Amino acid sequence: MIIGLIRLTTCIAGMACALGLQAQNYPTRPIRLIVPFPPGGSSDSVARVVVQKFSEGLGQPVVIENRPGVGGLLGSEAVAKAAPDGYTLLLGSVSSLAVAPHMFANPKIDPAKNFAAIAPILSSPLTVIARTTLPANSIADLIALAKSKPGALNYGAAGVGTHVYLAGELFKKLAGFDAVHVPFQGGAPAMAALLAGNIDYKFDVVNTTLPQARAGKVKVLAVTSAKRIALMPEVPTLAESGFPGFDTTAWMGVVGPARLPADIVSRLNSEVGKAVSSRDLNEVYVSQGAVPEVASPTEFAEMIRREYAYWGAVVRQVGARPD
Repeated sequence: MIIGLIRLTTCIAGMACALGLQAQNYPTRPIRLIVPFPPGGSSDSVARVVVQKFSEGLGQPVVIENRPGVGGLLGSEAVAKAAPDGYTLLLGSVSSLAVAPHMFANPKIDPAKNFAAIAPILSSPLTVIARTTLPANSIADLIALAKSKPGALNYGAAGVGTHVYLAGELFKKLAGFDAVHVPFQGGAPAMAALLAGNIDYKFDVVNTTLPQARAGKVKVLAVTSAKRIALMPEVPTLAESGFPGFDTTAWMGVVGPARLPADIVSRLNSEVGKAVSSRDLNEVYVSQGAVPEVASPTEFAEMIRREYAYWGAVVRQVGARPD
């Protein structure tokens, strides 16, 4: 019995030493960052901006792999099943970590159990935008038009189970009108449909709205933050437009598989923080209406838990279900 205990203790000590050595030498080969949405959307854009600085700090290439589907769950599940060695990471977001797990039966992931929170990257308010030919120039106009033609308007979102989809459903519920949801495989095709006049309005993040708004290709009716944003000071908030307390932002950050060694989590948190805080990246994000975020792994994990609980309550409130 004593010999067995000695062997078990020796085995555990050996494993601890191996993990410590792994973390000390990490990384020794390229790292895969899975983006659970298609190329060209907001998640993909954020990943490509931060990945160069992140790679430089780690001394190894960080390779982006787009794996879209099911509101971001397919890519998320792939990371949850990956070895906890720091070589497969996820660009997590409010959609994939806080909304989609509530939207689908047997989602196979629980953000608190299946992932190690590493570091946030940014947050950004959403915008409510409409096609230029829609006879509505304000939220009040949009609601009046929708109520005058029940079910005639449609809105697009980057897939069922995403944050922008649920924000659209919550808005409909609070405003008391009906509109048809048109799902897309990502933010880029949804924006293309709006520009082509194939959908009437949509919720979108600021960084993808700005270029189209500045080119006069979309109407910006409101922002979803508590206060107006500096880049579009003329655009009212939804709270100002008759929805007091409506305050929601999109956020993104890096997570890895559960049981990721603490030393690796700490190293990755430090490098993401340095990248996000660098002057050039900071300027890029601020110029796009985003807020660079820096926090400890514990703080980021707590934020994910809060958001998961909040959006679960919203799903129940609006009765959202996959189309």
